[in-house]
Amino acid sequence: MTNPGAAPGANTPEELMARLRRELPAALPFALTASGPTATAGNDLYEAFLFALVLRAARSEGYQVSFADGQGRPPTAFRLRRAPGRLAGSNTFTHAVLSLPGQQKDPLEVHTGVAVVGKSKVAHEADVLVLPETVARRCRQLDIDPSSRNAILVVEGKYYTSPLTLGMGRQFLGLQVELSTRFVMLAATVTHPSVVHLLEGRKQQYEVGVLPGRKAERDLQERFALALRAYRQGR
Repeated sequence: MTNPGAAPGANTPEELMARLRRELPAALPFALTASGPTATAGNDLYEAFLFALVLRAARSEGYQVSFADGQGRPPTAFRLRRAPGRLAGSNTFTHAVLSLPGQQKDPLEVHTGVAVVGKSKVAHEADVLVLPETVARRCRQLDIDPSSRNAILVVEGKYYTSPLTLGMGRQFLGLQVELSTRFVMLAATVTHPSVVHLLEGRKQQYEVGVLPGRKAERDLQERFALALRAYRQGR
């Protein structure tokens, strides 16, 4: 039976926040909130949740996780983008650094809400982007956006309370073709069954029903781990 996923509930924002807190140092303050007059938008919390899921997958693959701002310094507060931006933009946003102890592999950086350039030379927003640290450093130095051919992982997140439409599924197929990296993944809450049929028919990398505590969360973490494992093993 086709699984169209599940819509977020009233407690979902707090659950998304809890997942993020588990992956951050306890002493690192951050401004995201799940309630109140300045509550962070659900789609921004979802990006943060997917960011945290990449970090959890990285730890399971033997990576050490640290955090830095755009100048490579330890951040004084955890701050993710709440609007599409550029890796070479403001230095105040936080990214994660994934290192492999005892190996000569270039560390990886994990960013949210940054542009990545596709085959057509057009920039597209990556909700979560993983790329080598040397590539990210060069982009900051030259004030350019990274090419998708250098990306290790690109994640497209869809935090919807109503089913993702077939048109949106087709848009993801177009994005997958446009980006050069092997690992382009869709993470969605709830979709129309036709979207699942479309993606299954094209052998796409996706998970629906990706919410805290659900099977799809674990399955997506394993997909992330596969991408990080391929980089670690040099394939």
